[in-house]
Amino acid sequence: MTGTAYCSGAMAIAGIAATFFFPSRSDRTGMNGMDPARALFFLILVGITVAIAIVLNTAGPVPGHGTANGTLAGSVTIGPLCPVEPCRVTADQLRDVYAAHPIVIATPGGMTVAELTADPENGYSVTLRPGTYVVDTARTGPGGSRGLPATVTIRSGVTVLLNVTIDTGIR
Repeated sequence: MTGTAYCSGAMAIAGIAATFFFPSRSDRTGMNGMDPARALFFLILVGITVAIAIVLNTAGPVPGHGTANGTLAGSVTIGPLCPVEPCRVTADQLRDVYAAHPIVIATPGGMTVAELTADPENGYSVTLRPGTYVVDTARTGPGGSRGLPATVTIRSGVTVLLNVTIDTGIR
């Protein structure tokens, strides 16, 4: 619905409310003797409600809304894994390290949309609805991630690449 339709609807509601709360002397079906202050309050309340509906309807795209999805993908590098070389880490230990540093995707308002564990060899890939998202990692232990949090914009049918490097803090 467009803003013009909302305005037309608001005028119709205001007209109905005015007829109901301020009937003409010949109209005896309304509530004669209605307090004008109460009627004015009601009209203002209706106006505010319509204004909010217009603002919410004309806002930009909200994450999670759209006709076709897009993809966010990338590689994840975590290290160092040992304080000295040579470093011998089993495949199970490596998967545990990646599981301890999940990728968190949230709306700009902070609502988590997805939390996923990257694969040490293949990275990560997630399908998202068009919109703007904030990508970060769960903060566990010393170290941190370079370049995160990062803001990405997902568009229909497009893959956005975001490679992540996590410093474990091991020295």
